[in-house]
Amino acid sequence: MPYPRSEQETVLTYEYETRQWLAYSCVPAHIRKLTDIGRNVTILDRDESGEPSAIRAELSSKQVRMMAERVMTEEQRVAAADRLRLLNVNRAKTNVVEPTG
Repeated sequence: MPYPRSEQETVLTYEYETRQWLAYSCVPAHIRKLTDIGRNVTILDRDESGEPSAIRAELSSKQVRMMAERVMTEEQRVAAADRLRLLNVNRAKTNVVEPTG
């Protein structure tokens, strides 16, 4: 049975001796991601449809990153938006399919 939103959580624990991260989750989006990337995934609980509703998985140190939040200035935001707009225009030009015949 799916857990109520107020009880859904994802917990990461680092075991220094083994240098492994252990992940526990009952958040559906995190379960899907951890099932794809984790090792030794253990399904702890299933919902009525048979889908996992709680799992435990192992992650390597390279799979977990902690970094400072990026804060962009208005100038940087405008420049990034311009680059994205140009990329989308160029992508649209290369995906044009011309009729044959």
